[in-house]
Amino acid sequence: MSQTQSLIFPNKLEGKRIVLMRPEPISMDLAAEIYAEVDASRDFLRPWLPWVDSTHSAEDELVHYLYDYVSKKWKEGVAFPYLIRHKETQQLLGSVDIMHVDMEHKSGEIGYWLSQKATGFGYMTEAVSVLESKAFELGLNRIVIRNDTRNLPSVGVAKRSGYRLEGVLRQDTWLPDQHKWRDTNLWSKLKSEWSQAHSKD
Repeated sequence: MSQTQSLIFPNKLEGKRIVLMRPEPISMDLAAEIYAEVDASRDFLRPWLPWVDSTHSAEDELVHYLYDYVSKKWKEGVAFPYLIRHKETQQLLGSVDIMHVDMEHKSGEIGYWLSQKATGFGYMTEAVSVLESKAFELGLNRIVIRNDTRNLPSVGVAKRSGYRLEGVLRQDTWLPDQHKWRDTNLWSKLKSEWSQAHSKD
């Protein structure tokens, strides 16, 4: 655990058009802002994110996301969630996390969601690039992305970000609300592949 805790991500990361911000200070105002974006995109996000239907209010965001997830996981050093904001307007666009951080094996997983109105502009591809770069710079060797095989926008992000499809985890997750099994894509990128791509820039 001490190795994991030694990994320190900054509170802010910048891209060309976006900034990734640690969700602080934790407040009801911030929770309400996040909830408004989730609620406005509920039908768009629901098929892929099981937590959407258990999020019914700003209070849910405050307790279950900001306190139980963001604050605790950041302190434990096993997940580093960021809010994605437009650099000029500060509009909240979505969220991107590096999670399941394991410094013994120098690995982690990137997860993300984007509001429906922000899709189609390349914001998430930029966010993944910014976050993975910092993660590799800090010492990770392998990053994975998992997504439902039917989630074509998320599949597109993984492809555009240069992740390699390792395979499909067949019927790995039961979706009780849909009464069906989910097949999950497993994508990965290694630090050597990231370094090689950036050496050409």
